[in-house]
Amino acid sequence: MRGWWWAGLVLLGLAGCGAVAKAPASGTPVPGWPLVEHHVTDAFGRDVTYYLSVPKAAPRPLAIILQGSGCAPLFHDRDGDTAGRKSTNFFALGAALKDGRFTVLAVDKPHAGLTPGAKPTGAEGCSPAFNQDFTAERWLGAIQAALADARRQTGVDPARTLAFGHSEGAVMAALLAGHDPTITEVAAFGAGGPTQLFDIIAYAYLGGGWAHVGRDGLDGLAEQVRAINADPDNATAFVWGHPYRRWSSFLRVSATEELRRSKARVYLAGGTEDQATPLLSLELTAATLLADGRDVTLRRIPGADHSLAVTRGGTAETGAEYARAFAWFWHADPLRPDGEAP
Repeated sequence: MRGWWWAGLVLLGLAGCGAVAKAPASGTPVPGWPLVEHHVTDAFGRDVTYYLSVPKAAPRPLAIILQGSGCAPLFHDRDGDTAGRKSTNFFALGAALKDGRFTVLAVDKPHAGLTPGAKPTGAEGCSPAFNQDFTAERWLGAIQAALADARRQTGVDPARTLAFGHSEGAVMAALLAGHDPTITEVAAFGAGGPTQLFDIIAYAYLGGGWAHVGRDGLDGLAEQVRAINADPDNATAFVWGHPYRRWSSFLRVSATEELRRSKARVYLAGGTEDQATPLLSLELTAATLLADGRDVTLRRIPGADHSLAVTRGGTAETGAEYARAFAWFWHADPLRPDGEAP
């Protein structure tokens, strides 16, 4: 996946990483949330919307929280709220804000927005503009632009940055770390291993899995991948909930190799009953990093599904797993060995 655009994105990501003057506080407060909405133009010329938590008295380390698949915007109007307060379905964002020990950054995907009644996951309910635009490299460009701009804002200490993601967001956290050497920590939940294609193949042998491919379907799987690669920019032909254009990009992203390329400490977590990312993929990533002598932690959660919950819909269980990762992030700070907030 290394072409001219990777070099450009790396330069963009590094542009905001050095010692730069802080920008004055600006942006629009998000009603009902301790966040400020900002805008920045990325390398592709798109207006990127991002949200940064309200600055504290002293600059804090930065945590960028990356959402999973689909085109749901981070915020929407709250039903029946005459005060104009916003709602979000992005659980990890609320968990990060609740922790309160770091500056929180979240980025809207360009052209985000669901058609009425559409599922929040997958891309079948997304606009043609979103599906034509969305690839791993273009999403990375938006993230890097927001990150560079956020590092200039008041309240951000650029010396430490956590890339935190779940599912597709975990893959993007790894990809970001592989292209930004100033990412100091990565917390990835259900990140996968070599590629998502490997995940499908692993499930063919393990049983289950989101693609529903068994051992007798592996030849057909290879044909499907060839069809995707033969028409890689097709944004209207769908398989596995996303267009060929999305798959031709994401199927080539290796979370394992991106994390190997990074300098970051790594925290991986997954459930033994996850039917979206096999725990075996995380094991492969962790084993590779461990053999490289890297600082890697793998949390195996018995009985947990892709949401990290043992109980179906157990949001408290998911929140507890996110809190573990935040504690891991803080315990690495030699000035705060017990993880206290600054």
